[in-house]
Amino acid sequence: MAISTNWEIKIGTVASPTNFTSRVLSMSVSQQVDVNVVGRGICRITLLNKDGALTPGGGGTYSSTDWFAQGVFISALTKIAGTVDPEVNSPVFHGVVTDFDLIDDGVFSTVTITAQDGLTVGGRSSVAFTQVRIGRPLTYDILLTDNIEYGTNSIGGQYDLYPPLGESTSYGTVNYVQRSNSYDLQTLSAYTSSTTYADLWQQSLIPTANDVCYSTTIEKVTSPFVACRYNVNSIPYVTTRSVAQSVDFEFVQTPSNTKLPLENDTFQQAFNKDNLMNKAIVGRSTGPAASYTATASNATTYATRQVQFTETMLKDDGIQLPQAANRLVNRYSTPRFNPESLSLTARQVAKHASDFAIDKWRSLLDIRTGLWQKASVTWTGSGASSQTANCVIKGRQINVTPDNAVVTLTLGNWVDNHAFILDTDKLNTDRLG
Repeated sequence: MAISTNWEIKIGTVASPTNFTSRVLSMSVSQQVDVNVVGRGICRITLLNKDGALTPGGGGTYSSTDWFAQGVFISALTKIAGTVDPEVNSPVFHGVVTDFDLIDDGVFSTVTITAQDGLTVGGRSSVAFTQVRIGRPLTYDILLTDNIEYGTNSIGGQYDLYPPLGESTSYGTVNYVQRSNSYDLQTLSAYTSSTTYADLWQQSLIPTANDVCYSTTIEKVTSPFVACRYNVNSIPYVTTRSVAQSVDFEFVQTPSNTKLPLENDTFQQAFNKDNLMNKAIVGRSTGPAASYTATASNATTYATRQVQFTETMLKDDGIQLPQAANRLVNRYSTPRFNPESLSLTARQVAKHASDFAIDKWRSLLDIRTGLWQKASVTWTGSGASSQTANCVIKGRQINVTPDNAVVTLTLGNWVDNHAFILDTDKLNTDRLG
């Protein structure tokens, strides 16, 4: 037996998109997430158009399609080959069409469609929500939910942020996948000077909670009303997934059981010098302005590696600003040598992985479960003994052709990106400040 991987590419309305899989010549998906950065996802699909069906105004089947009102839905279809078990559909990328490029020399024609994730598209809307109504508790989950679902102004008016993709309305929803902790009840400010939702999320909201926040799937829902819903994962404060939503991946050179293979010639290691933070300035610019600076002891050793987030919604109460600044320098001020990236292919998985690894492979490809997870990498270098490093998956590039798919993972250091509260797991370390 072997694990088989096929792909399904649909474009259209959220309720009934059209299957374009047979036209696909190539496809690439790129997704990146990190602390204090709104996650980004982009997909490019090159479609065969030799019959002119996609040419705007050309008289073909899709010549009058409003492409920028369409969604893109990419799925991986996996199963154990040779069995009667049905293929399992794992959503890899969902987004909205943002570009359409036609190449036609009169003999051969292709169309390349670019789609971006829901938060990237919704972030272009102008800000309607500047402060909540008097009397509401200002916790991070309320502020984030109010500004992800739809714009809500101070008197309750609502404004759509996302294309409805064939439905009468649309909204976003937040899935909190973090461990519960005391910071969830921290009260915050609601002031913002942002003019677009992208600025609001990136400059004010996400840095307020050191969140890992990114789009996942887009789906039609019928309750509490019929709508197109954009789903978002959020892992604020401790950036640690709940046990129920954690998947531990193991990558080895010779896989067995549930372990996945890695390509030796694509495996890269490096020092995390680009992520070094030994000075952090965290503050707010309105109501009134204030800031706090935290500096690590090695600032003189390596010179200053400064970051600043001065538009947050934290309160100037002598506690919140120092906590946020100290969390950053306590986590990221130490240089570490760690795996930086690795690759594996669908063909490798089919040839070398055990059938028992199919659930891990599905989880890795799934946008809801494949990012910000633990990845344990074991390898033997030239003239060196076997080593194992624990990492966190920060991003992935998936390149698909008709006969194979290459998955390249971007990795970060596990110690710096997980378990900052004492006793939450084996690190047994409190570095939240």
